[in-house]
Amino acid sequence: GKSITWLPAVVVRGEGVFFEFNKKRLNEWAAKKGVIERIKKLSDNYNQERLKRGQKARNIIPQFIPIHTFAHLVINQFSYECGYGSSALRERIYCNLESQTDIMNGVLIYTASGDSEGSLGGLVRQGKPGNLETIVYNAIENARWCSSDPICIDTKGQGPNSCNLAACHNCALLPETCCEESNMLLDRAMLIGTLDDPSIGYFNIVI
Repeated sequence: GKSITWLPAVVVRGEGVFFEFNKKRLNEWAAKKGVIERIKKLSDNYNQERLKRGQKARNIIPQFIPIHTFAHLVINQFSYECGYGSSALRERIYCNLESQTDIMNGVLIYTASGDSEGSLGGLVRQGKPGNLETIVYNAIENARWCSSDPICIDTKGQGPNSCNLAACHNCALLPETCCEESNMLLDRAMLIGTLDDPSIGYFNIVI
């Protein structure tokens, strides 16, 4: 067949808030022994199922998990404090799993809904100084305890094919339309630590 030089695309108009993690601090956190060991368990669970289906294993770097989990927690907090339905908000993770040279450590939380919940400036308004700090602080503070704890925080794997650790419907999971990874590769402990080792939490200083 004849080759083509174009690809289909969709233009999305909406609004959002972009978070960028501090590269130096994130890399220092990712080098901790406890973090590496915990991420390996999650990565092994995830890639085991991919290999069974004949798919290529993905290199899940430690930096990806706190960025992804943070996005879920903040989307939930936006829903509580701003009145957005969580299904109206989406995540776009910027974390390169393919290359070690192109470094990205960010997440965009956005809405492009065309109904009464979308694109009227409400999400951008929450990103202003004085509003955003409260939302982020509350999101992390609420993540300290899940109504399914201590089972949730101590689990060795939960969700489809055990592709999550400390993440369940009571704390970190979102409607499927919100998540790029189908509600997999989440671990609340990467943000707030475990009961036995609080030091592996990226935000443990804040807490």
